[in-house]
Amino acid sequence: MQYSKQEQYLMSKDAQLKEIIISNKHIKITRPTGNYYDSLINLVISQFISRSAAISISNKLLLSFNANIFKEEFFENLTYQQIHRLGLTKNKAKSIKDITYHFINEDFRKKITSLPMKEFDRYFLSIYGLGPWSLNMFKLFSLGDEDIFSSNDAALRRAMETGGMLKLGSDHKDFDLHAMKWKPFRSTASLHLWRSLD
Repeated sequence: MQYSKQEQYLMSKDAQLKEIIISNKHIKITRPTGNYYDSLINLVISQFISRSAAISISNKLLLSFNANIFKEEFFENLTYQQIHRLGLTKNKAKSIKDITYHFINEDFRKKITSLPMKEFDRYFLSIYGLGPWSLNMFKLFSLGDEDIFSSNDAALRRAMETGGMLKLGSDHKDFDLHAMKWKPFRSTASLHLWRSLD
């Protein structure tokens, strides 16, 4: 089996993660599409629900718009109440409405390249419904950041507990501390942890 340099590095640093990577086999990391709006809408949909439920909701919404990806014009002229009636929680509907506003009126795409990273982080977190978890997932899947790990992700914590890395119910800081040994390739480690739960 041929592993990437990231996977080889991780296997040399963590015996328990090595077992997971060997079990998973090589994971090919897909290149970010640059479809930032679609990515953010899918992130909002996936908050606090399972991956399969999020996919189901996204597919139903896209079917209603007769589209393959989410676009600003789908939600631009809808109120958040109308978005809520499409099958999303009120908070997620408000978040989608605010994201749409920022893409249309605040040039979200330009801010990604024009703002220093810390300023972009603050800007991102100012959008309704987007917190640290959303920021990390956006950086991992949309910007291709190789060193993302979020102890706020319940699935990552569960995978680490199942893999024998930490005891059930450990403090978030313990997960972060353990993940430090995976730097600078924590994103690849996260992908393998998620895959181990499939």
